[in-house]
Amino acid sequence: MPKKAGGTMYGICIGGYIPTSFLDFPGSAAAVVFLKGCQFRCPFCHNPELVTPKGETDLIPAGQILDDFRKRKNFLDGVCISGGEPTIQPGLLPFLDLIRAEDLKIKLDTNGARPDVLEQVLASGKADYIAMDVKAPWEKYPLASGWGGNIESVKESISLLLGSKTAFEFRTTLVPGIHSLEDANPMGRMIEGAPLYVLQNFRPGHTLSQEFSDRRPFPPEFLEAFREIAAPFAGEVKIRG
Repeated sequence: MPKKAGGTMYGICIGGYIPTSFLDFPGSAAAVVFLKGCQFRCPFCHNPELVTPKGETDLIPAGQILDDFRKRKNFLDGVCISGGEPTIQPGLLPFLDLIRAEDLKIKLDTNGARPDVLEQVLASGKADYIAMDVKAPWEKYPLASGWGGNIESVKESISLLLGSKTAFEFRTTLVPGIHSLEDANPMGRMIEGAPLYVLQNFRPGHTLSQEFSDRRPFPPEFLEAFREIAAPFAGEVKIRG
């Protein structure tokens, strides 16, 4: 197993840590580990410091995180691995093994751009729950994600989850200037057959692109209308937050 001093021990870059959350892992008291680095550049991202790592001086040692799990595992049900984008970390799968060895459940957040890694996670049973972001209708994906990669990889990840026995959800952050009500039907079709589709409202503030920092979020009526249009395509469509 690769080891290195500082936050990159075990081949992962940890940029943030929440010891206990009751919001990030459905039905569980979970620690949240934020991994640094992402191939997307979503302009509305509210964790820009996790998107583009700038050296290792501010990283949290993985060993320190694992020690904390051991001390508090009687109070924790699981661990949420978020980002950034966890699937770009070379040590992700071994790190999941170390968490599993502490008898903790694992939730993995992903943007779906690495179906090869997602497939390994699903096949190995290393995660108990997957949350995948679906950014926008296909024609708007470059705008919403700031990414020029192959959209087919995201489509493959959606198909992998829809065919999996692992519990999962798709989720979309609805952003003024990117989304409209006309997107609800095509986005519902993109994830058709999912057990759960979660809608989240954009939050202004510290965003990757300055132009979104003070953009006003959608009113609640917009999210409800979007939910109603998308509702026929998933077992449940809910608004979170």
